[in-house]
Order: sequence, then structure tokens, then C-alpha cells
Amino acid sequence: TEKLAYVTWLSSTIYGEKSEEEDVFFIATRILVWQLLHYEKTKTKGIDVVVIVTPDVSESRRKRLRKDGATVRPIDFVHGKSDSWLHPGESRWNDIMSKLRAWEMTEYSRILMLDGDIILLHRLDGIFNDPSTAPLLTNRDIETPQDEPDLPSSYLLASIGEVSGADHPFPPTWDNGLKKPGYFCAGLFMLQPNKQIFKYYTALLDIPNRFDPKYMEQALLNYAHRWDGPMPWKELDYTWNIRSVNDNDLDKGLVSMHEKW
Repeated sequence: TEKLAYVTWLSSTIYGEKSEEEDVFFIATRILVWQLLHYEKTKTKGIDVVVIVTPDVSESRRKRLRKDGATVRPIDFVHGKSDSWLHPGESRWNDIMSKLRAWEMTEYSRILMLDGDIILLHRLDGIFNDPSTAPLLTNRDIETPQDEPDLPSSYLLASIGEVSGADHPFPPTWDNGLKKPGYFCAGLFMLQPNKQIFKYYTALLDIPNRFDPKYMEQALLNYAHRWDGPMPWKELDYTWNIRSVNDNDLDKGLVSMHEKW
């Protein structure tokens, strides 16, 4: 059987000096783990739940997450050889490129990457059966810039567009409710681990202004998987997740929501 995982990322840059009781990002991560593993209405039926943690995440937080039932996987930071041009829009995103380490987790065939502030309303396991989550062949007919490394033969990047606000219809469309056409939100996406594509992403860190550094890994992934490029991302059904949720989304059976709280 296929080995699958839910993965979320935690770093100390997002909580600073706050205690565990004051650290809303840590609390959100614990709630997500609890929903994925323990709450009857939303818990997975056998998919691994992994929290990847950067070196600066305290041992007490790691221990607590393990007690909660998560697999805690230490990861190293991710930096390019000459990435001083990267200046994120917020300092708490300083180490967020380490999220790319998920592509090194090749013991899994597919991974659903989730931000810690995602709240489940129903069980999410069915997302792995969404038609957009099958790996795709890279389009070799599309030329890539000569300063970029070779691409893998296949890839997977499935996500959802970013809504422009809570007044969107359901499902939102590129003509009504979604932001810039072809731009996805990296709060929830599915990937196929592949060390070659990890090397491709990290090589982009050394090419100044290849993508807008304000939104860091989201901008990098949107560049790498642009619709007119060789590895275009695929759109998931919007029933799985929406940001800036409204009552109509809930009435239509929304499975999870991405909310800042």
C-alpha cells in the first residue's frame, strides 16, 4: 500500500521568546495534530502525522508533540549559497524555506503539507483520492532558463487558489473570488517527495529575484509550478480547503478552513 503523510512545519522564528502557553503557533499545531489523530469526526484512518521542526524548536515542545501522538522529525535549515537577496515580508518567515525539506521525505509517496492554522471540519483523508493528486510528467517541450538545473521526470504539486476575501462564491473561480490567476496558496498543498526537485528549488535561492521574496516559499513554489512552465500545479477541489471562510462555504460541506486566529 501507498505510504502517505500529513506534514506541518514548526520553527522558533514564529514564536520567539513566548512560553508554550502563550505560543499561538505551537497551540495551533497541537490542535491540528489532535484533530488529525484523536477527534472522532476528523481523525485519519491510518495516515502518518508528522511535524517537521527546525533545530531551534525547544525539546519541551518536541516532547509535548510526541506525547500528543505526532511523529516529530528534526530538519535542518535551508539556505542557498548566495541567498542574501531573500528578505521575507515578515521576520517570522525567516526560516520558512526549511519547509522545502518535505521533498526529502522520500519514504512517503505523497505528502499533504498543512499550515498549523488549518482547522478541520471533517475527515481529510479523501483528499488523497482527488483527481488532481496523481503525479504528472514534466513537460520537456517547454524551455527553462539556462541558469536553472535539470528538472525531474515527474512531479506533483496540487493546491488551491487564494481567495480575495470572505465575500467569495462557492466554489470560487478565477473570474469571481480568487486572486491573481494561476497563483496558489501554500497553506495547503500536496507533493511527491523527490530529492532532485528539492535540489532544483534550493538552486533557485541562488538566483536573485527569480521570484518575489516577500512570500518566500509560496512565491518560489508558484514560480517553479507556474501554469505556463514545465511543471504546472493542479487545482484541488475547493471543498477540501478555503481561506477567509463564509457561511456558504460551510453549507456546501467545506472539509477544512485556513484561518488566522
